[in-house]
Amino acid sequence: MPNQGTLALSLLAVDGSLASDPGTFVSFIRSSDGQEIGNATRSLPPVRRFTLPAFPQETAITCLVTPERYRHRAVGVFTLTDGETIQRNPTVFRKPDKWEPAFVRWNNLSADFDGLAQVLDGSTTLRVKAGKLLGQFTAAAYDGVDPGDRTTVYAKASLLNLYAKLRSLNEPVFSRKPWFGFVDRLLEIGRERIIAVVDAEMHERVKTIHANIDDFEFYKRTPVGDHNKNIPAGFTFTKSSMVSIKTKEEHGNVQLTLTPATDADGKSVTLLDADIDENGQLMVHLADLFKHRFSGGTHPYDIHEYLVMEDKTRELGYELV
Repeated sequence: MPNQGTLALSLLAVDGSLASDPGTFVSFIRSSDGQEIGNATRSLPPVRRFTLPAFPQETAITCLVTPERYRHRAVGVFTLTDGETIQRNPTVFRKPDKWEPAFVRWNNLSADFDGLAQVLDGSTTLRVKAGKLLGQFTAAAYDGVDPGDRTTVYAKASLLNLYAKLRSLNEPVFSRKPWFGFVDRLLEIGRERIIAVVDAEMHERVKTIHANIDDFEFYKRTPVGDHNKNIPAGFTFTKSSMVSIKTKEEHGNVQLTLTPATDADGKSVTLLDADIDENGQLMVHLADLFKHRFSGGTHPYDIHEYLVMEDKTRELGYELV
């Protein structure tokens, strides 16, 4: 009788709970030649057990999982000995198109969102980037977003993502104030960014970091690129005056691009373009930029997953159901 071992498999959501999936396709690949040696489709949970050839019949097996509601991933390479059971519990990210956001209603938002509420209260001309005018996006307007209006739904989720990130990340020059604490009013929100009028001191802090980047190990200089195209109409500025930094996380990294400008009334203001990406690795990010030409941009539900994985206690103001 051939040597056999067992793989016990479950999937974990980013918050560490068991991921529930109605039909996960599991494929087992011989690592030496890439040939499939078995497959099955199972609902999860419960933990599923798969009997597989053990050493020396198979020396290295790769397991690939393709759930219905979560993103495909490789479990990793393993070798079984006769009678051995090994456990694998890979973390999987949601497929955005298989989930819907359940937003906390305005009056039920915790005190963690007081800073956002104050800014939104004063943002009377807020609009969705390349979309409709929202005006004062509070109370009934905040709660009343049509679930079928994907552009606005994604922008709302992205706003909450960025608020959570910028609220939890203190500027590092004096380390006393979160980045969102510099925001005076929001101008536009989109599926991956916010455009805002901010305190001019934020520009000074970012310039300090940019000029002394070796003193701030969590940040890196980054090209302004096409961020000048994100500034709304009605503001006068020069691209050469823009300065941009980015956090170094592998995933869910934030880019802050600041510029002094003049508004339509001739008033001097400072503008922030803050965006958040899935990937911090340069070549992967460049590939994402190409992908976004077709997909519409970074998906806020992917950022939701990164943020939950980064800090499971952080309130985001919504969950995916």
